[in-house]
Amino acid sequence: MTPSAQPNPLDVRGLPPPQPMVKILEAVTWLVPGETLTVIHNRIPHLLYPRLRERGLLVETSESPDGTVTLAIQRPLK
Repeated sequence: MTPSAQPNPLDVRGLPPPQPMVKILEAVTWLVPGETLTVIHNRIPHLLYPRLRERGLLVETSESPDGTVTLAIQRPLK
């Protein structure tokens, strides 16, 4: 997928494992410094956090009352 084809926000709700992680890790490869990818998920993806840290990415997680989880994944400025 090309950078312009990356959806933002990326909605991975309802995808079977490991598809949410695969799609998120693919999408973050296109982030440029300072850019943020918003991900909509149906649960907190605990196994994803170490993978994001390995790539030098920052992530903020928020959970809505309906259980929807939103991740803001950012590639920091150098």
